[in-house]
Amino acid sequence: MNYFLKKLIFIFLSIILNSSVYAKNIFKVNAYQCVESRDVFNKLDIYVGDCGKKINKIDSYEVPGGDLKIDYIFYKSLKNKYNIFLGISYSEDYRDPLNRFNYLNKYYMIRAYECNKNNFCKEDEKLSNFFGDGGDIIDSKSKKIIYKFPYSTQSDLKNELNSKLFKDWMNEKLDSGMVLRKTFINDVNNFTPEHVGYLIKGDKFKIKEVSSRWLNIIYTNKNGRTTSGWIACQDTTVCN
Repeated sequence: MNYFLKKLIFIFLSIILNSSVYAKNIFKVNAYQCVESRDVFNKLDIYVGDCGKKINKIDSYEVPGGDLKIDYIFYKSLKNKYNIFLGISYSEDYRDPLNRFNYLNKYYMIRAYECNKNNFCKEDEKLSNFFGDGGDIIDSKSKKIIYKFPYSTQSDLKNELNSKLFKDWMNEKLDSGMVLRKTFINDVNNFTPEHVGYLIKGDKFKIKEVSSRWLNIIYTNKNGRTTSGWIACQDTTVCN
């Protein structure tokens, strides 16, 4: 094989290799700022820059099987701080071992980053945790949706940022609430068939944390016994 043919094959293989390893998408956040996602070896690296050559890596995500992508992205200033919000998703085919439910195609991760004027950003974990992770869940037998993740679209998240729930949380006004209808207490901030207890209409509770419209609460009964866990915000005065 002559030298020129070898060189041609080398160049061809290099192009194929690079194209299979590296792919990127650029999202224009505003006139002066872009967010770039790079899919490298089943990881999704996130960069923020000036829409030119100057970029800074702010995070990296990895899940089994890869398939990560940015579904939506936008910015909003909160309390004089500039924040970028990312809705990241990946395919999820988890099925309950007892075949009671499974995720409907996608699992979402909502992340918030506080950025300065030089495009140096760091995750605001408290803000990210408020929105949390999750996905739509369907009943395995009826195929009906039994739980819907509240922030699967950009409009969902933008609406929440203008909601009373979010504003009260931001201003540290969420400290207690009351149950409007029977609600189950879970050990996770998500749908689950297993419960650690339940509360009934009129029960009052203290709020420890909020995530994906689930409330992490402490309830004390008339005998002084306390129960803690996650309840659906929609069943309380906090979200009504």
